Amino acid sequence: MFQGDTINVFVTDDHEAVRFALESWIKTKAGTEPPFINLVGTSSTGEGTLRSLKTIRADVLLIDVQLADTNGLEVIKSLRQKGIGNDKLSILSMTGNENVSVHDILASGANGYLSKAESGDTFIAAIRWIAQHPSELWLSSSVAQQLVVIDHALNSAGITPVERNVLRLIRLPNKEIAELLNISEGTVKNYISSIYQKLGVGSRLEATKFAAKIGLIPATQR
Repeated sequence: MFQGDTINVFVTDDHEAVRFALESWIKTKAGTEPPFINLVGTSSTGEGTLRSLKTIRADVLLIDVQLADTNGLEVIKSLRQKGIGNDKLSILSMTGNENVSVHDILASGANGYLSKAESGDTFIAAIRWIAQHPSELWLSSSVAQQLVVIDHALNSAGITPVERNVLRLIRLPNKEIAELLNISEGTVKNYISSIYQKLGVGSRLEATKFAAKIGLIPATQR
């Protein structure tokens, strides 16, 4: 848990207007008593973020999911896997595109998600909260509601947790699903057959449409 007097924040977004807005909010809403909020750096690229955080100590990273040079989630994965930066770094992903898979975001190692439609006060509240609760999650209300819808739809259909993981990867060939989940191709086929039966569908395309409709996967392939 963060226990210092100042929360150091790094911002990554390829839109200058967004970086400027976040910098302005941080400066004007930093607070008059600790923990204060201090902007320690910004970047417009994923590569610049990875390079900067090797030397800049940040407590919270705000990073856009869709950057011009790379997918922001891949940057988050690299930060986590390579141990770059503060070992207690909290990461909040953000995007203006509501067609985003919250499961992909959380699987990348992010501590939560913020919609760019949120107010400055909400961004500041999220920064303060996640810095002090790094083992928990912060989700925009729209995403929290998405999770409720997904859970209800899958639970109603009787989809098990493992089948849910297979359904999330349904666009991939069985061999790739097997490798990612560390199971055999035969087991993948059995799970897919079970999913078809429970959803009342007869093809991979129909299963994909169901998963996209409830928000388990993006509506379009990224």
